[in-house]
Amino acid sequence: MKRVLCTGSSGFIGHHLIKECVTRGWEVIGVDKRPVPPNHSYPHTFIQADVNDLGYRDLMGVDYVFDLAFVTNIPNSVRHPKETTQQNIDTTIHLMEVCRDAKVGKFLFPSTASLYGHNPTPWTEDMPADPIEPYSWQKLSLEYACKMYANIYDLPTAVFRFFQVFGEFQRDDTALAAFMKAKRERRAITLTSTIAQSTFRSGQRDFIYAGDLAEAVCDVAESSYNKGEIFNIASGAVHTMEEIADTIGAEVVWIPRREYEIERHEADISKIHSLGWKPKTDVLSWLKENV
Repeated sequence: MKRVLCTGSSGFIGHHLIKECVTRGWEVIGVDKRPVPPNHSYPHTFIQADVNDLGYRDLMGVDYVFDLAFVTNIPNSVRHPKETTQQNIDTTIHLMEVCRDAKVGKFLFPSTASLYGHNPTPWTEDMPADPIEPYSWQKLSLEYACKMYANIYDLPTAVFRFFQVFGEFQRDDTALAAFMKAKRERRAITLTSTIAQSTFRSGQRDFIYAGDLAEAVCDVAESSYNKGEIFNIASGAVHTMEEIADTIGAEVVWIPRREYEIERHEADISKIHSLGWKPKTDVLSWLKENV
């Protein structure tokens, strides 16, 4: 039986990842500063603690570490670049050090598609990174750390670039959660306009269901990839945010685009396809069932 540890286990993606790990018959240790929320997937063992307080004894005998503990939200990183950089990079390097000491089987790090920046779509893993805000730069810095730890310290690693994740228990600050809440409260949905030269009025995004994402990252954990290889985790399909709003059925108010926003996100997912994984859940179908 595989033994896995998941930091940020009380969060949105943690719920789906723990559910998938349990389905595979793995023993799961969850770590989070917050208690496990009601109705979330509960790990076999739960440690309510800061990741910085973990030591090698906590990770001895662990096959895979999924590191979901991160200060997310791009606007927050723009407002607080110093604080979020210190917290995110220091905490992740601490955990990688503990994994190295405990001889963990593989460290699995979730990065972000946002670091592709202004590259032409569809985005492939071998494109040069172009982070345009602190959150993406922080993630990119730790991608390099994953490769370094694999090559210098013999810690097996792999990296995921998550696209627009959705699903049950999604964070309140995600676009879909905010849209659905606005619909329930009979308020208008706010959409940012694209530049005049664009052929589409609202941003385009590649949405991936969190349950499908969990299957993908577990497949990579079990694979032979262990040198910091990067995988796009996405559906490979693109929807405009206006389509999303129309499906939810809410009134729309338009605002100007913010300078750090990229108008089109689209993934090439041939690399993760090579492991036999395919996305199953379409965002519009899911919204029709859950709004």
